[in-house]
Amino acid sequence: MDKKILIAPSTDPCPIGDLIEYGRELLREGADWIHCDIMDGHFVERKTFDEIVLSLLSKRVNGIMDVHLMVEDPIEKLHLYAKAGANNITVHYEALKGTIATINAINEIHTLGCKAGLSIKPETPVSVIENFLPFVDIVLVMSVEPGKSGQKFINDSLSKIAKLNTLREQNGYNFLIEVDGGINDQTAGAVVSLGADVLVVGSAIYSSHNRAQLIRTLKTIND
Repeated sequence: MDKKILIAPSTDPCPIGDLIEYGRELLREGADWIHCDIMDGHFVERKTFDEIVLSLLSKRVNGIMDVHLMVEDPIEKLHLYAKAGANNITVHYEALKGTIATINAINEIHTLGCKAGLSIKPETPVSVIENFLPFVDIVLVMSVEPGKSGQKFINDSLSKIAKLNTLREQNGYNFLIEVDGGINDQTAGAVVSLGADVLVVGSAIYSSHNRAQLIRTLKTIND
């Protein structure tokens, strides 16, 4: 296939103390982005790390920081994560309070010099974000419930990926389709075949005995 598949290993489930070395290793082994899972303990039950840790990570790991904000009131925190070194900032549609807040978040992310992403949970249909698709750089489809690593891929996510790809092709949109949750060498093929561009991989890479080989496999899954 002609298009390049980007691999974005997740910071979850790596312990915070190991993140710098883990991030460096992943980039050496061919990963494209580091997917930073930011959870505040409110929007989802778990809490991970904040902009202070992201700042250390971005300074010590020379790579694209793909920041996924699973937080309440994300607009108030955008400047903190942009200043800390985020290259991409993705916010959840469900954390925003309506159309105006969503547009404001996308505009603010762009003003801060980052690429803007919009994410939807498994129960949220693509239809509710259709009006925002011309303005975003990334659409992140959650293929598990956000907040816990190691969950099984939700097959209903496949129809969302296909719908987004159809809308992109029909309207000439330029956003990337990113998929997060349950991605491994068994599930990636279907995801990529339906139009996904970026694979967020957590447990599969972290627990792999040969991370470089798995990354290569995922990059060429449908070649």
